[in-house]
Amino acid sequence: MAVTGVSSTQFTSVTEGARSPQLAFAMLQMELAKANKDSAMAGIQDIEKQQSLKKECADYLNQARECQEGKKKGDDIPADLRKYMSANGISIPDSGDSDKNKAQWDRVINQLQTHMDTLGSDIQTQMVQLQDMMGQYNSYMQGANSAISTSNQTLMSLARGS
Repeated sequence: MAVTGVSSTQFTSVTEGARSPQLAFAMLQMELAKANKDSAMAGIQDIEKQQSLKKECADYLNQARECQEGKKKGDDIPADLRKYMSANGISIPDSGDSDKNKAQWDRVINQLQTHMDTLGSDIQTQMVQLQDMMGQYNSYMQGANSAISTSNQTLMSLARGS
């Protein structure tokens, strides 16, 4: 900002405008707000991925329950469930004995339920962090607005000659 003469005010580039402490503070607040917004957007994408993984786990949990009800052995289970269980270190039931097979499926179901609960807990933690980021974003934006308002009041006082 450059003051020329007594009655005119001329605004130059934003970087020169940052020489005003209020505008420099406002610009800093806006940069911090942008950083929090970017982090929040990345957090939203992570939450969406986690929700997708949780839904996938729930689908496999339902398949495992169906397999348990059908008293299927390891060779009878759907290939995608078999692959998911293998990728998550869950043993595939292989007993021909119905009581032992049921116990094995109970273990599989418990492990899948625990995995799904862990995903849900992670999502809740990420949601709390996201709320915090959005709160910081709002705070920074309020700080920027306040600094700009203060700067405008100063300019108005200068323009009035007060």
